[in-house]
Amino acid sequence: MSIGELLLRDVLFRDVDLYARDPAVISDDVQLNWEELASRVMRLANQLRSQGIGVGDRVAAMQGNGFELVEIAYAAAVLGAVLVPVSPRLAQPEVEFLKNDAEVRFAFVERDHKARGVFSDVAVVETRSKDYDEFRDAGDASEPPEVATPDTAVLQLYTSGTTGRPKGAVVTQRAMIQNGLTVQLSQGLTHADVFLSATPLTHAAAGTRIFSLGLDGIAHVILSKFSSERFFEAVARHRVTTSIVVPTMLADLLDAPTRANADLSSLRLLVYGAAPTSPALVERAIAELQCGLLHGYGLTETCPALTALTPDDHRRFAVDPGLRHRLQSIGRPVPSVRIRIVDGAGDDLPPGEPGELMVRSTKTMSAYWHNAEATAKAFNDGWFATGDVGYRDTDGYIFLVERKNDMIISGGMNIYPSEIERVLLLDGAVREAAVVGVPAERWGERPVAFVSFKEGVDPDTDRLTSLCREHLAGYKLPTRIEVINTLPRNETGKVLKQALRERAAMDSAVTVPRQ
Repeated sequence: MSIGELLLRDVLFRDVDLYARDPAVISDDVQLNWEELASRVMRLANQLRSQGIGVGDRVAAMQGNGFELVEIAYAAAVLGAVLVPVSPRLAQPEVEFLKNDAEVRFAFVERDHKARGVFSDVAVVETRSKDYDEFRDAGDASEPPEVATPDTAVLQLYTSGTTGRPKGAVVTQRAMIQNGLTVQLSQGLTHADVFLSATPLTHAAAGTRIFSLGLDGIAHVILSKFSSERFFEAVARHRVTTSIVVPTMLADLLDAPTRANADLSSLRLLVYGAAPTSPALVERAIAELQCGLLHGYGLTETCPALTALTPDDHRRFAVDPGLRHRLQSIGRPVPSVRIRIVDGAGDDLPPGEPGELMVRSTKTMSAYWHNAEATAKAFNDGWFATGDVGYRDTDGYIFLVERKNDMIISGGMNIYPSEIERVLLLDGAVREAAVVGVPAERWGERPVAFVSFKEGVDPDTDRLTSLCREHLAGYKLPTRIEVINTLPRNETGKVLKQALRERAAMDSAVTVPRQ
């Protein structure tokens, strides 16, 4: 162990030392202060220890948002075990893959979950039931022996798998503590804040908050299920000061009829991200919400935040026509993160030139679990390859262009789907748009566009075709424009482009002649 380095158990006990009676977790009808949370965590840790769980053992947790996830996460950290969050929305084959890949030794599974049978060969405790409470409370409240080190893994977060099989990103206790410090610095968090989790705790953005909020005993309000009404009620009731939403949730909040009467006076900061956000939605949020806005970009492998477009950035850019375009940037690197933009040879590119974003940070994952090949490919001389293409302006603001794997190469020319998507969104009747590449015999690949229209609007693909011809070079024109009710997305709001590629390979629609 590195002498004097903090562990996650120290984070928890520091909160007991300083804030014992202050709120730690508020989840439906369960409210715990830091002393109560620590007592529950020790009992649960000792129970897991009695089941043979120790350093490096994988413990799965498959359930919706709730206080149990907080207790399980800290208990795993105390034992040096590794929490493997599993979304309860996954299909049974997906759950089975994660369970087998992670080599899970113990599982907490939501009562009556359809995929419970996947864990039939390991010990299981049902959550959201008296079984969980009885299991935890039967444990001894004493502190288990200290066995973890700062380099001990604590989380195994699986990537979204939008381009292939999910990979397990292994995150150490040191990385989680660094992430907490980074979040506090970049978002101005203090002990006085109250954070609302409205996105799934089984995903990196909200899940890592379990530990980062503990860095200074910040109250964690957990919304079991999101709706705009539930969000507004939680903010008013618990005087929430900050939260994270994905773009679809942000749109729901702005469109909610009840917003006019909602008490959002305590809300000082709303973080949005995880998926591209349309310019119209950003500008509407700036105009209609009284709180500060922060746009974040990050990856599962980086715990996750890498950049921030700060509330001050939003305010300045919204009123300056010369800087307004920066509202579509992902901001600049947050504290403790350095980003380079490089070409195919790994050489740094000047401002304005797109290349791959490379990251160096203490909070980056240590490896992909049991995947040495993918790990070696992801790291280059200590730099993590994000797989995202972007460019930097002269003041260091970064603009994402495309996922490296989503870039379309047609006739030797690079086509960035996001460029076409932005043009399609210029039409006020379009609600959302996504572009993917499909194989083409002559050109190698050609772009196909999927669009959904706003409610009550008659789809007019001819108008979109004209718009594309007006704003795009001929080789960038979509071969087809397909109307779709809604784009397929995962829980964090990312468009599942592989699903669209598969559909594009089968469907036919409006054909746009190549110029």
